Amino acid sequence: MTSQFETNQLATSMEPRIAAAVARHNNGQLEISAASDDGEESRVFIATRDLSALEQSAGVSIGASVERGDGTLIVTARVHRSQLETLAARDDVLSLQAAHRLAPTLWATRQDLELDAPSGGEPIGTGRDVLVGIIDYDCDFAHKNFIDASGSCRVEAIWDQGGTPNANSPYGYGRLHTREDIAAALASASPYDALDYPVKYASHGTHVMDIAAGNGRGSRLAGVAPEADLAFVHISHHDIPFGDSGVVGTYFGDSVALAEAVSWLFEQAGERPCVVNISLGTNGGPHDGSSLVEQWIDRLVSAKPNRAVVLAASNSQSDGIHASGSIPAGGSIDLKWLIPSNDSTANELEVWYSGDDTVSVEIIDPDNNSLGVVPLGYSARATDNGEDILLASNVNAENGDRSFGMFMSRARALKTGIWTVRLHGDKIHDGCFHAWIERDNGKQSSFVSPRVDTHTIGSISCGQKSIVVGSYDAHTSGRPLSYFSSAGPTRDGRQKPELSAPGHEVYAARSRSRTMTVKKSGTSMAAPAVAGVIALMYAEARALGVSLEIDTLRELLRESVLPVDSGWHARYGHGHLNGKRALDAVRKFAAEGRPEPTAAAGAPAPAPEPAPEPAPEPVDDSAGSEPEAASPLVDGDPDGSAIELELSPESAPRGAIPSAPLAFSGDSVSVFVELDDPDDVPKELVIRARNNGLVTGEVPRASLDSLRNDPRVRRVETARRTNLENG
Repeated sequence: MTSQFETNQLATSMEPRIAAAVARHNNGQLEISAASDDGEESRVFIATRDLSALEQSAGVSIGASVERGDGTLIVTARVHRSQLETLAARDDVLSLQAAHRLAPTLWATRQDLELDAPSGGEPIGTGRDVLVGIIDYDCDFAHKNFIDASGSCRVEAIWDQGGTPNANSPYGYGRLHTREDIAAALASASPYDALDYPVKYASHGTHVMDIAAGNGRGSRLAGVAPEADLAFVHISHHDIPFGDSGVVGTYFGDSVALAEAVSWLFEQAGERPCVVNISLGTNGGPHDGSSLVEQWIDRLVSAKPNRAVVLAASNSQSDGIHASGSIPAGGSIDLKWLIPSNDSTANELEVWYSGDDTVSVEIIDPDNNSLGVVPLGYSARATDNGEDILLASNVNAENGDRSFGMFMSRARALKTGIWTVRLHGDKIHDGCFHAWIERDNGKQSSFVSPRVDTHTIGSISCGQKSIVVGSYDAHTSGRPLSYFSSAGPTRDGRQKPELSAPGHEVYAARSRSRTMTVKKSGTSMAAPAVAGVIALMYAEARALGVSLEIDTLRELLRESVLPVDSGWHARYGHGHLNGKRALDAVRKFAAEGRPEPTAAAGAPAPAPEPAPEPAPEPVDDSAGSEPEAASPLVDGDPDGSAIELELSPESAPRGAIPSAPLAFSGDSVSVFVELDDPDDVPKELVIRARNNGLVTGEVPRASLDSLRNDPRVRRVETARRTNLENG
């Protein structure tokens, strides 16, 4: 065997990592294992005495620079690999270093929250005898981070809402896997098959659960509450089949299933303290806490002490999903809605405005053809090449406001480009409106104008009693906000999110690996850090013999943050959570009693959006007047096929919400229903769960209108889809 050993002289500025990168490039290898790179470019640091010369260099893209005090600079840059050797040999380049890959782990989360003793000894809390409930998808019960020292699984139950029902299925659907079922599966050679519960690789839910309460026995680094008990709900739909190509990989649950999941987890906890983490979200909705799923959560956490629900703030800050402004009386304002090219996914838009206003909505396609006008109290349907656009404009029974919803079916045959939603101010007293585009993990549509990057918080994250969490980067000095972390306030001016936590590039348990981790970013990763700290607080309170009502817990959390501003911040909330301070706040409460709420707690937030143009003088809006039925406008497509807009009176003004995407598919609908008498139930409604006068259930689609018009029914709200809140 003949071996070869060749030497090449290196430029004095070239570090070994760069030399390795050059060698790999010269040998035709595309990967640079020792450097952080993007495609054919490597990210580097350059020490130079001549910035202008670098800026004019081929294959070099300059980022930021900082002076070193001796007339030289350190510059960040992206350099094409073919130029590395040439660059290193230049006289004006003093040093050239590759960027090192970072490997952030849960250590950064624990360290940032001050959850470990300074000496490296015992952690300051474990969460023992507290149930942490996770509502997500894919729970890897076999990962060693969820196995205790005795070899038993810490996950005491998994409710797979999409599984085949068994005798003890909660609310009559899905499959419940008990502690005994899980133990038997772990004893088999193929635990996922034995449990009949397939788990995907690198799943969202396993990652979230590890942040909240993994014990580190597999990955060697624990989550926030490593001795907490665990229960998991694998969220699912009742109305949309997972086999639909437009649904798989996009939507992971609905709001009715979510409400039932929260109820079941609190029942599972029994007398134990319980915190539920929901790293799911949706954009459409009133954003004022009036949705029934938010009321459901508010009532559950208020019913007993030691209950909390933590939600991710959402990851829509950079997506252009919110618009707002003022509708002039007798005039109009245009929303410009960009549907990206080759978009084959469904698209949804909602507009919310005051109940004192009457607005009709005109739809104009990208070719500037007006499809027609939808007056208040009317629904409409436009069909083009077999594809539907569904529209509805109505009064919301819960908050008295008015809303308009536009739902495009799969856009394969519909025009892409900029659609115009024109809001006509028929009768205006207030004029203020907010609009949201539903999240789409396929191709996200967005507002061109009047885009306003406030109020981007998820719509199920606007409740009165929930705890909502934004994301920051714990690996970087100053804890900068994650670019995706959404902004408050709520539409009614309340301060959401409450606080923020590490959610950027977090390594936690990787499903189907037993011991490995995977990196994920999102407010999904920040929320379970807060849920874990709450578990520690509940365990501490229990040890001290006190209970924490939800309002007390919220105030203690607010007291525990490290402020980032003089007051509440639209994306950081009141500040960064600190676990040590949170436990100290519990001890102080146990010693001194209930904290006095601060003046700012829960106060409405100042609306940071630009002031709208002043509206003309209000026009009298006679109570009870019927909207005038506008004739549908019909315009031809360029190919001559007509787009017809069919108007019909809204058949269910009582309790109907036009913005209900699940109401357009399947044979039955999952619903929230508020009844005058909980024992007097319409025959078409099959009840699954009850909560202080609210019920969840299922109704045949053909019976939905009759249920809405039933005099025993105060309100009907159909389920909304929910999405994962990872970046």
